[in-house]
Amino acid sequence: MKRFLSSVCVVALLCSCTSPVQREQTPGRGLKIMIQTDFEGVTGVVNFDEIYPGHQHFDRNCKILTMEVNAAVEGAIAAGATEIIVRDGHAGNINVDPLLLDKRAKLIRGRVPGNPVTMVLGIDSTYDALLFIGAHSRAGVMDGILSHTMSLKVLDFKINDKPLFEAAYNSLYAGKFGVPVVFLAGDDSACREAIDNFGNIDTVVTKYAFGRTCAMNKSPQVVYSEIREGVERALKRDVLGMVFKIDPPYRMEVRVKDENGEKFVTHTSDTLEVVMHKFWENL
Repeated sequence: MKRFLSSVCVVALLCSCTSPVQREQTPGRGLKIMIQTDFEGVTGVVNFDEIYPGHQHFDRNCKILTMEVNAAVEGAIAAGATEIIVRDGHAGNINVDPLLLDKRAKLIRGRVPGNPVTMVLGIDSTYDALLFIGAHSRAGVMDGILSHTMSLKVLDFKINDKPLFEAAYNSLYAGKFGVPVVFLAGDDSACREAIDNFGNIDTVVTKYAFGRTCAMNKSPQVVYSEIREGVERALKRDVLGMVFKIDPPYRMEVRVKDENGEKFVTHTSDTLEVVMHKFWENL
């Protein structure tokens, strides 16, 4: 565990930290977890077109995504999870195939318009852990597959001077409820960002980027096996992941493309949801 993070979190303007969560054994109660899915970090995916309906490989890629999720479900069950909620987090949120999804999991599909926490919709203090499948790196990272932050319009996004990738953005909201991040699977760039933000959590690299649209991809079968083992290991740790937090006040900065080239927006609030809404308004 990267113990130095607890001291680094008090430094200067970043005011961010990850807090380790000790496992608590409650007789008769298994773990309740959320698996948040995205698409860009799935093995085999290298272009935006192929993760949207209409592309000849879309259905194939949906199957690979769903099987990566199923591997996470299997690992979670092996580690003692009894309630597993899968949140389909990409685009229209209808990418995980409900016919192929492990029957032991429940699936949240679709979206609530204008909701800035749509990718972890429904998370609250009843959850024991948050896991990410198909994760990608943030806007501006050129050695990450299909890197962006929520929208291709976003050129840069920070809270309290800290650049955030999507997994960190969603983990920040989960941190309000004390829900720790325990696992992430995605391209090598996303896994590096996970370690940078969350410390020594378990990660699985699905592919190695040569740029934004080219990667050396692992076999799906290898990825499924590694995810299954990684999730089980993560959920059996004595330290059950890391709660990601940034201390208020929250100063959001976002630079986005617009009709005049680009614009810069900043907003400060003591309430996380307020700055999240302000960010979302500019997507």
